Amino acid sequence: MADVNWIWKESAEVLGVLGVIASMIFVGVEIRQNTYAVRGATLHAVSQQSLDLVMAGLDNPELRSTFAAARAGRLSPEQKDIMNWFLSAKLRADENRFRQVQLGILDASTFQQLSNHAAYRIPHFVEYWALRGDDYAADFQELVIREFLPLSQPVIAEDQ
Repeated sequence: MADVNWIWKESAEVLGVLGVIASMIFVGVEIRQNTYAVRGATLHAVSQQSLDLVMAGLDNPELRSTFAAARAGRLSPEQKDIMNWFLSAKLRADENRFRQVQLGILDASTFQQLSNHAAYRIPHFVEYWALRGDDYAADFQELVIREFLPLSQPVIAEDQ
């Protein structure tokens, strides 16, 4: 009889261990699915930010004319204000994407694909950054200085 009790006790322990292992596998699968869902939702939100910025220019003739004046380097004081507000929104969207890359939710190539750099190619961006760059976190400032500021510099042909 003692052998039967020992078999039942050992069987119950083995079943308990198997139950714990099965629960851990289930939790792991759930976490993985949740991670994919969070990444998908983040990618959608970040893509929507990009679309919203594009639509702002498409829907707003004043912003379109401000961009044209900015590309030509001839902004009125009011247009400078408009461009500053736009650049602030654009940089905050890119800073959000930058943070998502740091968290491992987005990869660097997705960040590059979603961060349309047209706004950083205008001469006014250098002026804006000189005034407002300190409003951003140091690590993001480094990215802007390394990646975005050079885009607004005039390209000089090598044969000149």
